[in-house]
Amino acid sequence: MNTYYPVYIQLREQPCVVIGGGKIAEGKVQGLLAAGAKVTVVSPELTSHLHELVEQNQITYMARAYQAGDLTGAFMVICATDQVEINHKVWQEASTNRQLVNVVDDTPRCNFIAPAILRKGDLTLAISTAGKAPALAVRLKERLQEQLGTEYERFLELSGQLREPLARRVPDFETRKALWYELVDSDALNLLAQGDEPAALETISQIVGFRFEPA
Repeated sequence: MNTYYPVYIQLREQPCVVIGGGKIAEGKVQGLLAAGAKVTVVSPELTSHLHELVEQNQITYMARAYQAGDLTGAFMVICATDQVEINHKVWQEASTNRQLVNVVDDTPRCNFIAPAILRKGDLTLAISTAGKAPALAVRLKERLQEQLGTEYERFLELSGQLREPLARRVPDFETRKALWYELVDSDALNLLAQGDEPAALETISQIVGFRFEPA
C-alpha cells in the first residue's frame, strides 16, 4: 500500500512541464498557473483555451510530440496523454532526473498525486484518496464547497492582520496559541456569515484584550 506524505509545494517561478494538450492537460496547466509556476506545454495539438494562453504569453508551447530531453530543468512534470508509450518514456526520464512527476491516471508512474483542491481565499483544503477513487475526492470537495461560506475567507483576512499586533501584545507563545483557539471557537465566524462584521470585530477585540481595527 502506498502511503503519501501530504505537502503544499511552493511553485512560484518554478519551471513545470506538461506533456499533452487536451482537456485534462488544460486543467493541470490552470492549476499550475494559479500557483505561479512557469509552464511549458509539449503537444502536437492544444485545446482552444490553451491556445489562448499561448497567445497571451502565459505559457510556453512546443508544438510537437514529446522527445527525450524535454524535461531538462523542470521542477515538476505532469504527463496527460492517452499514449502509453509516451507516458512510460516521460516517467522514465523524470525518474532518472529525480523530478516530481505525475502520469495522469497511472498511479504506479507517479511519485506524487494531485488532490482535489478547494480554495476559499487563503483557506486551501486538499482531499486525496491515494489515487484509488479520485471521483470520491471530487464529491467530497463539492460537499465542502457548499458548507464553507465566504466567512472563512474573511476570517483569514482578518487573522492575517491580527497576527502581528497580537504577537506584540502577547509575546508568550502558549498564551497566544490559547487565544487563537478561543477566536476560532468563538461566534466570530457565525457573525461574519450573518454579515455582521462589526459584531465579529467586537468579539475578536474582547478575546484578545485590545481594540482590533483592521485596515
